[in-house]
Amino acid sequence: MAKRYMSPLAVLMSATVLAGCSNLPNSLDHGGNPFTQPFNYEKAQNIQVQGNDFKSALIREYQALSTKEGVVWSDWFDSDFFARKAIKISESDGIIGPEDPANWRYSEEELVQFAQPRQDLLAALNEGVGDFPLEAAKAQASFDCWVEEQEEGWQNDEIAKCKQQFDAALAKLQNVIVTKPQATEPLDMAKLYTVFFDFDSAVITPVGQQVLQALVEDWGKETAAFELIGHTDSAGSRTYNERLSTRRAEAVKSFVASLEVPEGKMTTQGVGESALAVQTEDGVREAKNRRVVIKVKQ
Repeated sequence: MAKRYMSPLAVLMSATVLAGCSNLPNSLDHGGNPFTQPFNYEKAQNIQVQGNDFKSALIREYQALSTKEGVVWSDWFDSDFFARKAIKISESDGIIGPEDPANWRYSEEELVQFAQPRQDLLAALNEGVGDFPLEAAKAQASFDCWVEEQEEGWQNDEIAKCKQQFDAALAKLQNVIVTKPQATEPLDMAKLYTVFFDFDSAVITPVGQQVLQALVEDWGKETAAFELIGHTDSAGSRTYNERLSTRRAEAVKSFVASLEVPEGKMTTQGVGESALAVQTEDGVREAKNRRVVIKVKQ
């Protein structure tokens, strides 16, 4: 049988009873006279969120908790807490984190149960909010659900359910963080050397010779290997440019070999105009595209 929706005003006559189970977290100033308490359920539910970023996902989680407390359990005071948290998140430019149980009605002994789980949650949120927003939002909202139900203290099934949901959500978030593919190591620009060429030429310029001399001085004659990749601009046919880029790479190899670097330490490749440093239309002369890039391999 479907739950019947009860508006906040419909439960005001039972406010005295409900007030005994309402939360008073200092962070949102959830106190006040239950008969004059403003309710924010409708305002929270009217927040339109469409994205899957952390903020949007978190608003949806708190909207759902507000509905559970108010519509399902007719606890409009705790419903209002989650509603106002959704509103606060929607109006904030930053991130609103999980509740601090120290701001709730807990003794020092009772707070111990939350200490390590909250620390683990904050660490996971710090790493996972950007890459795993849905998992992060579920973990935070489930923690707040546990805090709220545990402080309320009379629905043991709901306390256990929120705690189990939090444990599962946190474990899932931690797991996806651990198994996240690691970003490839950024290319060390100190291991890249570039020699530029004149138009339609494979002759190494004096400046290019200085670059190659520095290459050998920096990395030695025997300790490193070099990958030489020739490029051209987009002027000329692709077939011609592939041959020209190969000639440029071979010219660099010959010059470096003349500096007593073993040829076996070098590989060459010509890629023509397929990897332009400066994107241009076809047929455009561009000096920065006429180059050989030397990658150092240790």
